[in-house]
Amino acid sequence: MNHVIRSEWIKLSSLRTHVWSLPVYVVICLAISGLMGYTSRHSKGIDPVALGFSGLQSGMILMVMLGVLAVTHEYSSGTIKSSLLAVPKRSVYYAGKLATILLVTVVLSVLTAVVSFFFVQGILGNSGIAVDVGIMGRFLGAALYTMLLVAFSMGLATVLRSGTVTLGLLVPMFFMLSTILNNIPATRAVAQFLPDMAGALILRRTLPPAHSAQRRNGIGSPGRVGRGDGDRRIRRARPTRRLTRG
Repeated sequence: MNHVIRSEWIKLSSLRTHVWSLPVYVVICLAISGLMGYTSRHSKGIDPVALGFSGLQSGMILMVMLGVLAVTHEYSSGTIKSSLLAVPKRSVYYAGKLATILLVTVVLSVLTAVVSFFFVQGILGNSGIAVDVGIMGRFLGAALYTMLLVAFSMGLATVLRSGTVTLGLLVPMFFMLSTILNNIPATRAVAQFLPDMAGALILRRTLPPAHSAQRRNGIGSPGRVGRGDGDRRIRRARPTRRLTRG
């Protein structure tokens, strides 16, 4: 497993698109959080925790793109054949790629969440709050939220093998569909179980009792489904060419 993770890290760090997406993610999160905090600093009844994490959901689009492109790039470039030949166990190959991307996601999302929170509390001044055990849990929740979205995205990308098709499905589902459904009374009950709605509740200061089950059910399912679908697909994959001995 270690050599698989090392090879996946080399792939990740050697592609300029992947490397640049990481600092851009941090900049977008901090910029949006800072803007939201600055425009709301004199408002009454604000949620300083939600403002501190307000830019994370927008930045998550980049992390989802990173996970999708890490999978689909191998199919588009044809390197998937050599990767499958180099790793006899397909489950090990998929687990190594998943572990590498998720490790980067967790580390970066936690650091960004911490910096974003303190940055916004400084902007809010007297309206800000100090760190306590609940806030520490929000830091972990932000990492868990991002990690599960990326895991689901990678699983779907493994099934579809197309970055355009995968992102065309995921971006509306994660960042647009819930807003539309939540504004329609007939579909509001369905919208509350979508993963982005559950993730938004994790990043709030207080969680309404009616939504406690939503946070557990809505955010956990996409990661499990995505990993299962991708793992089944990669187990069935077979290289189309065999290595010839010289």
